[in-house]
Amino acid sequence: MASPTSRLRVLAALLCSPIVPACAQKTTIQPSDIVNIKRVAEPAISPDGKLVAYAVDTSVPAGKHRDAHIFLATVGVPNSAHPFAYSGAAEDNPAFSPDGSHLAFLSNRSNPLSNAEPSPYHFTSTPTRPDIPAKPEADADAMQLWIISLSGGEAEPLTYLPGGIKSFRWSHDGKSIAFVRTDTDTPAEAAAKKDKNDQDYVDHHYKYDRLWIYDLASHQARHLTTGDINIDTIEWSPDDATIISRASPTPRIDDYWRVSKVLLLDARTGAVTKTLEPISGYATPTFSHDGLRVAYSRFTTLHITDEHFVKMLSTGADIKLESKLPGTIREMHWLGNGSHLLVNQIVATHYELVDVDTANFTITPLSGFPASSESFDVTPDGRTFAFLGDTPTEAPDPYAWHDGHSEALANTNPQVANWNIGDQREISWKNPKDHHIVYGVVVLPPDYQQGTKYKTIVHVHGGPEEAWTIGFNGNWYNYATMLASHGYVVLLPNPRGSEGQGPAFTEADYQDWGGGDFADIMAGVDDLIAQGISDPNRLGIGGWSFGGFMTSWTVTHTDRFKVAMDGAGVTDLYSMATTTDISPSFSQSYMGPLQPNIAIYDAHSPVRYVANVQTPVLILHGEADPRVPISQGEEFYNGLRFLNKDVQMVRYPREQHIFHEQAHQIESLTRILAWYDTHLNK
Repeated sequence: MASPTSRLRVLAALLCSPIVPACAQKTTIQPSDIVNIKRVAEPAISPDGKLVAYAVDTSVPAGKHRDAHIFLATVGVPNSAHPFAYSGAAEDNPAFSPDGSHLAFLSNRSNPLSNAEPSPYHFTSTPTRPDIPAKPEADADAMQLWIISLSGGEAEPLTYLPGGIKSFRWSHDGKSIAFVRTDTDTPAEAAAKKDKNDQDYVDHHYKYDRLWIYDLASHQARHLTTGDINIDTIEWSPDDATIISRASPTPRIDDYWRVSKVLLLDARTGAVTKTLEPISGYATPTFSHDGLRVAYSRFTTLHITDEHFVKMLSTGADIKLESKLPGTIREMHWLGNGSHLLVNQIVATHYELVDVDTANFTITPLSGFPASSESFDVTPDGRTFAFLGDTPTEAPDPYAWHDGHSEALANTNPQVANWNIGDQREISWKNPKDHHIVYGVVVLPPDYQQGTKYKTIVHVHGGPEEAWTIGFNGNWYNYATMLASHGYVVLLPNPRGSEGQGPAFTEADYQDWGGGDFADIMAGVDDLIAQGISDPNRLGIGGWSFGGFMTSWTVTHTDRFKVAMDGAGVTDLYSMATTTDISPSFSQSYMGPLQPNIAIYDAHSPVRYVANVQTPVLILHGEADPRVPISQGEEFYNGLRFLNKDVQMVRYPREQHIFHEQAHQIESLTRILAWYDTHLNK
């Protein structure tokens, strides 16, 4: 049976049919439409499953205060979503207390604790940190921990710490909140910076993410972890005696992603009581509600991707979930007080939810979810889920699921209903060279007519360990829906190296960037041409990050494309390895140790083949990009300029790897669309 919200949406669609002249005509999607989509995040469900809190972030011009606030919706009550924590500042990261009476969240709103006397901080388990003065100085932009009663009243601040708070978790008894705070400058360091004596001793004097515990009864915060340990995630054991953490030896981003351990920490002293996994993967490790098991992940031998496990703490025995699950696991959440685990995975180009009984390793598929479902939060009894859901024609919104049925709890972006959006199809094809099956999404123009050959853009994802999926493909990074609205067929391929077909497929591009993955993509293009969907004379290609690599590789190895867009692309694997902030492990995992494999690095670098380029190339790059430094774009641009090739490059001040400034997002999408139109509307 359709939910009330679904019925309302169906009714709205019927009322806006062509037979009702009062309805507005569908509009072609513009870059500003994509950028101004309100972003919904962090759905949290109350312990009784009746309420869902979530954050809504609205795009604002650079320099303006962040516009993010917390909304609250009642499950089963249509149109109940309303602002709950809403100030002139920002609020996010909502989390219900275990008894459901309060909501904790982070905010940088005006904080009365800034004037508190004496200082509201007391250190009991470790020496006082030299970077925490007895009375903290004002830090207006820092996110602090707040709490508000669900029964009404004003929000109250719990912390006022320099540098603010990154993340937090309630204890199961509701008496404490564990939180992570990053070290700030000591008074001596701050004074030196003020005097411009601010040299940076690389890979020294790290600012660690530390674990703290806040006691709600005494209103005291105590600092727990010291030494060379960077706390990345925090989850409590059921008895609140232990905190399990994915922790890294330093806060370097490379260590954070690829050199972490799963540790058990004493919640009273912060001491490491056990290393549960020495080579942690990406997943947040969690205790089962009965405390008997832990779900976690471990990197594979190649260190490209991870595999997911459930360990019995009493025996140390574990099971590997990938031995029975075919896709790429994105999330794991315990269901009720037992052995059942909710697993969210990408299979091919769609999400699948399963209930895994880890006691006997049986798997039960779950149904009733929209096309795309992620960011789950589960009630303690495991019967009700909150999550973000979207469809090809509906932007992400908070959803609730219960007894095989899900309902949208809000319609945060109603303007999307007036956009001219085409159909999406999950497709597959075979690479004729080695017979690998490859999956992808094809996004069709709104007025698509079978038998007509369309101008086509191949849009390659980053990573390469990512995946395109069926859903609302309309944001700054994935604007396929916008291109389709302008008359393009868009192919979103998941070549080898992608998620969706298990770890072996994700690692199949080891020392082979531009090899099998390139052949996979070209086979997909050939398939669309053979079906009469794509015009072979009007092909374009583009992508960001690894998608930029694949774009630059493609135009140096074929002249079939009439236009290309290289966004923050890797073009020289050797210089990338020696300049990126994810060195050395990222490059080594894909290409092997640097010095013994220089020939391999060079052989897979597009910049070595610039003489072959016949395609006009647009290069876009952020000037402050630490992940793929702008020198990568400059190498390719200047290499093409030496040869008088048709190339343009645009640099974006202040932007890092993913653009955040509103004006730059709109301008870059506008430029990309115009670049494609100029070369393919012929």
